Amino acid sequence: FYSVKVCDEYDGRRSQWQRTKLEKTIICYINGVRSIEKGLSTFGKDGRFQSWCCLACKLHLLSDWFQLLSQCSDACLQQFYDPLNNCFRQEKLNQFIINILEPVKDFDFAHLEPALLKGLAGV
Repeated sequence: FYSVKVCDEYDGRRSQWQRTKLEKTIICYINGVRSIEKGLSTFGKDGRFQSWCCLACKLHLLSDWFQLLSQCSDACLQQFYDPLNNCFRQEKLNQFIINILEPVKDFDFAHLEPALLKGLAGV
């Protein structure tokens, strides 16, 4: 699961962070991914990815989390994707996706169907 590897990478660099919006985003990302891995361990990759998307939408962080995925190290990315032919390293495509995801922040997901986040209480 790619987001777990990215989570591990950011968690390992925790001492380098500054007290910024980015740090808060990274902490939410780490906590979210860890909760999904722990609470939804019986789900397949697709189910965990869908839960990741729902949680990111509920927290209004989907575009921010996508940016975190695209800013991880090449070593982490290469474990899951072709190092050159992926949306995380193609700058125009990456920015296009971020521009599409950014307006999702404006939607209210406070009443997201509880079943979609089952097992993620406290996140």
